Amino acid sequence: MSNSQSFGNTNGRRSGTVGVPIRVARISKVIGLVVLVLLAAPVIGGDRAAMAQCNPERVQRQKLPSWVQMPNAETLKTRGNVGELPTWYTEVNITADEVQEICGKGLKAAFLNWSSGAYNQAVLNGAKDALEAMGIKLVAVTNYNFNETQLATDVRNVMALKPDIIFYSGVDPTADRAALQPAVDAGASVVSFANAPGGWTTGKPNNFVTLISYDTYGNGAAVARAVAAQFPNGAKLGMIYFDANYKLVNEREKGFVDELDKSKVKIVVRMPMSDPHKTQEITSAMLARYPDLDVIFAPWDLPADGVLAALNAAGKKIPVAHIDLGFTGATQIACDTGPIFVMSSQLVYEWGRTGAIAAALHALGRPVPPYVVVPVFAVTKENLKEGWDLAYGGVVPLPDPAQKCLQK
Repeated sequence: MSNSQSFGNTNGRRSGTVGVPIRVARISKVIGLVVLVLLAAPVIGGDRAAMAQCNPERVQRQKLPSWVQMPNAETLKTRGNVGELPTWYTEVNITADEVQEICGKGLKAAFLNWSSGAYNQAVLNGAKDALEAMGIKLVAVTNYNFNETQLATDVRNVMALKPDIIFYSGVDPTADRAALQPAVDAGASVVSFANAPGGWTTGKPNNFVTLISYDTYGNGAAVARAVAAQFPNGAKLGMIYFDANYKLVNEREKGFVDELDKSKVKIVVRMPMSDPHKTQEITSAMLARYPDLDVIFAPWDLPADGVLAALNAAGKKIPVAHIDLGFTGATQIACDTGPIFVMSSQLVYEWGRTGAIAAALHALGRPVPPYVVVPVFAVTKENLKEGWDLAYGGVVPLPDPAQKCLQK
């Protein structure tokens, strides 16, 4: 979606613990007010409709393969919004009885998406599946596309539907506080993905539930290890980094740099990027100054597309590594067509599900950790299919060309 398509006991010891279901679905693109009208319409049925959808037995966690590591959370370097220690998502659990209790409340939620890629589709659908399983109505979905002004507009617009829960991811710690103030004033609970308003933590303000993220530092480090393995004798690397106060990306870039420093691969140039749609121009300038680069790092899949465009224009085929799973990278890795040779990801779908569970627990007055994370992993050809499905929960299918290449 684009903005034109948008309107405006956590200790894990309670018995009967269940998680949330995997459902294959695609996000339909709907224009403007139609999104809210169609999403809000089912609310007319009230509590009765919510109870009809409630099915605790459908709520179950994904099973993780052995190559997904979850070390002691205390060993992770990532920290929460105000320095909180991380808690693994598996500690945020809800019982079957609690699901039934939530179903009887007739709660409503709004999801303020921040982009429209596969990553965001998976987060959104993870939340949608969990909310549906718990009888919580999703009455609005918007996309502010990293535009702080649009975020403020979206908040004001969705509050007309009086949601009990708001899901969002931040852009600017200071501006986010102002943008979300109407929701805070109305008493809506807020769950944040990746970034949160400056100074916010669980209970401050009273209706802030938690920050959901992942081992951000470890995510960057995983890509760095793959780059070092690809170039054991050393290489000259050009790095494009996100020039913004964006906690999630900043931390994973630091993890990449710190881990790469342990190898023979050297970063010879770092180019700032504040607009991912301008990465092609930035890469072209970098190639003009450093034509002998051996490898390029991009902060996520959208900027990586700009890197590829610049390489094509220059007639070069320099290997590219990036964070997050993208359609282009998946196909290139599966078909050995490069330049992308490694990506990394997290349990993106579990982000959405865990956020919904946390919101439900908060509504029941149960404690929720202030900083909840999911594990990360690198993706190469060997684990591409399983890694893709694990990250995106079956919601976003691996591109057909990639699947065909893997079957050869």
